[in-house]
Amino acid sequence: MCNLRNKFHGGKLVLAGILFGLTLLHPGSRGSSAFAYQYNLPQMTNDGWETADLASAGLNSNLVGGLFDKIKDDTYKNIHSVLVVKNGKLIIEEYFPGQDSAGYPHRFTRETLNEMKSATKSVNSILIGIALDQHLITNVDEKVATFFPEYADAFKDQDKDAIRLKHLLSMTAGLAWDEWTHPYTDSRNDAAVMASRADFFQYVLSRPVVSPPGTKFTYNSGISLMLGEIIHKVSGLPANKFAERYLFEPLGIANYAWQTAPNGVVNTLGGLSLRPRDMAKIGCLFLNGGRWNGKQIVSKKWVEESVKKHVGAGQLPAWFIASGYGYQWWLGSFRVNGQVIESYSARGQGGQFIIVFPSLQIVAVFTGWNDNTLLGQPLDMLQRYVLPAALTPNQSVH
Repeated sequence: MCNLRNKFHGGKLVLAGILFGLTLLHPGSRGSSAFAYQYNLPQMTNDGWETADLASAGLNSNLVGGLFDKIKDDTYKNIHSVLVVKNGKLIIEEYFPGQDSAGYPHRFTRETLNEMKSATKSVNSILIGIALDQHLITNVDEKVATFFPEYADAFKDQDKDAIRLKHLLSMTAGLAWDEWTHPYTDSRNDAAVMASRADFFQYVLSRPVVSPPGTKFTYNSGISLMLGEIIHKVSGLPANKFAERYLFEPLGIANYAWQTAPNGVVNTLGGLSLRPRDMAKIGCLFLNGGRWNGKQIVSKKWVEESVKKHVGAGQLPAWFIASGYGYQWWLGSFRVNGQVIESYSARGQGGQFIIVFPSLQIVAVFTGWNDNTLLGQPLDMLQRYVLPAALTPNQSVH
């Protein structure tokens, strides 16, 4: 995975890398800590969410309280929000002060637009599905060359001509690309080089094919940017406006921000900002087979294809909990109380997560800014608190 800090600035895409790792955190006794957590039922607003309390949702309140005690006493650091949806109802919604991605202190609230970073990629994949539903794209077997006739010279290479839309979606295009080995400030990092070019797509397509398309996962933010441009080409709308009309408005998402370059290219590799409540809607949309409030927004078929394992994720840190990759969605499993719980997720730099657990009918959202070894804190929270709380509702677990 590469979670990206990315901004279009001065016509260039500025990217900064992350370090992997996780300091294991251990739940302790809540006792009489000065930070003792008091649960509050999430507020009903006019944004379409129904709410319910922990008891009616069947979650263990001791474990939930233990989690938030650990956030408040700074065991889990710089967490901005934690939301949990169970059976379609918002049951946990908490916000915390912290530092934003620029290092400034900020009071995060329900209305704060959160920088989703690379979790943007999963949202953009939904747009591809909507375009397919609208027959703007024939199918995922379409050649990428079809969408980019202005780069016909690049596709004279037979290996590149073999790249299909599905290969962009699953990051198996086979292009030489490395944005993990070197920092994003290093000229050997392909994403950094792309950022320095006037034509992002020309650089991506200039890379040689080093493995047959469809055979090997290589994380490539450049091809995620190309997916957004495909939306523009087939619909006539920039990806952000296409999303506004066909995804955000049907979901009742009225407030968002999406970065664009001066040349109009929408940053679909990491530039979307949403409220955490609206991030949770994205997860519930997929959990419900593409439906929201009774309306089919994207086809169930696309949801199933998106979260199906198309390729293994290769060598990742053990804490990353990802076994494969779908169509711009990460796949993984947790082992809790002897049970294996499958999940799929959107993930972004700094600790932005939308994680769906179909078997438990749970969607969890985490935001924060820990662009370092604490990036994986939300996964630890799930492993130690949230999932056990859902599996052991009537017991006190320490």
